[in-house]
Amino acid sequence: MNIFLDSNAFYKDPFLIKGKNRILLSLAKHDDVNLYINDTVYEEILRAHKNLLEKEINIISESFAKINTFLEMAKQKFEVDVDLALVLQDFSSRFDEIQDAEQMKIILYDSDVLKYIVEIDMYEKAPFIKKTEMKNNKDQKITITKKEIRDAIIWYSYQIYIKKNKLDDCYFISNNTREFGDDEAKKSPGEQPYNLHPKISNNNMIAYKTVHDFLVHNDERVKDLFYELHSIKLSEELFDKLYEELNEGLAKELVTKLFTEEIISETQQYLSEFQPDDIHDDYFMGGYISPSMYGQVNNIQLNEVDIYGGNITVAVNLEVEMDVEVYLYNPTHDDRSDKFQNAATDTMEVQESVIFLIPINVDKELDEDTFSLKEYIKGTEIGNLNVEIIATKNIDHTDMFRGYEYEY
Repeated sequence: MNIFLDSNAFYKDPFLIKGKNRILLSLAKHDDVNLYINDTVYEEILRAHKNLLEKEINIISESFAKINTFLEMAKQKFEVDVDLALVLQDFSSRFDEIQDAEQMKIILYDSDVLKYIVEIDMYEKAPFIKKTEMKNNKDQKITITKKEIRDAIIWYSYQIYIKKNKLDDCYFISNNTREFGDDEAKKSPGEQPYNLHPKISNNNMIAYKTVHDFLVHNDERVKDLFYELHSIKLSEELFDKLYEELNEGLAKELVTKLFTEEIISETQQYLSEFQPDDIHDDYFMGGYISPSMYGQVNNIQLNEVDIYGGNITVAVNLEVEMDVEVYLYNPTHDDRSDKFQNAATDTMEVQESVIFLIPINVDKELDEDTFSLKEYIKGTEIGNLNVEIIATKNIDHTDMFRGYEYEY
């Protein structure tokens, strides 16, 4: 299996260590599986990672600056000392390690790509150059041309590499269906491949939106690569026992014991990006949101259990209740200190899907009669938490206009 990745496969997970991305990287340990990215994808992942780090470091610095104004500087002082260059070096080192382990190959720029790019630009070929007709403010028809040369470089570098190395059994993972897919690709069902644009489809590549879709659609082949005697026994003979134990309380116990703090932190970060009118339509004046540092995890329900690549993947659905302070713009403010005023405290319920991995321990003996997953995982490091937000709703809101009475 030769798997070519677009940069969006690394979204929020540049090291491929979360959820099913980790499974894909583990899959690449096998001689029959190869992961590929090209230089363009690598540079884009690096740029996105750098931008994220800069943003988060600035947020931390601003927070510390605010805290310092309330401290006696002679006794207490917070300082941020993060060397961005060293952090980015960790990024490069991680990719070097993955390449050294032969789990991924970075395809270097190939000069043969240039002739395809020149041809695309010269003849304005789809799908990487699109023309859209629209009317201007004088009701005249104009043509807007949009060029996606980056995507063209990615695509043709992969195609040339496949051809030169005579590869077959090739797959492409990218959720950029607008550029790579046909007109119906965006609507294609989950856990299935989508059709490539007819101008680039040549039957040598099968495209998927996500790593999850790829793994599920190729479930049997993935299992054939991963499952040795130990994993086969877990996934077949013992799966019902394993699932039952998780469903009857072990999944809830593990989430509560191991991941509550991280789930609360992820929820707080998610809500901190809300605007006041995202909390409720009452808050239309503009301002900002300040989520609580605390929350309550409720209604933990087992959703799915899979076994891939040396891991038991456990997916649960849950709800997090968290108070949020709503600060609205004060139109009568005198200075910066009262530019915003506290308008209300609402309670948000955030529905989330949480995935974590339980590593398979091939050193443990498996006895169908006495098997207990709780005993099996003792001493095992459970982690690789991945949190996805499903929906949010306001469950405790007080009408801002409750004090007004109207006469008719």
